[in-house]
Amino acid sequence: LLPSGITEVDGRFEVGDPVSCLDPEGREVARGLVNYHAREIKKILGHKTQEIETILGYKYYDEVIHRNDLVVL
Repeated sequence: LLPSGITEVDGRFEVGDPVSCLDPEGREVARGLVNYHAREIKKILGHKTQEIETILGYKYYDEVIHRNDLVVL
């Protein structure tokens, strides 16, 4: 899951926490382990991967949730 595909962040969570991914209607479509804190994702949501370092000043990963850490329901 790339930051450009994220439209909203709800709640507080830390790196490595499991989170639910919802579709626009609010249905859970996936769960995954995040590579960024909620507050970081709020800053980069909707942006392209190459903008992460400019926005945050660092970049851990290209993906907010890597496909190896994502389960589609």
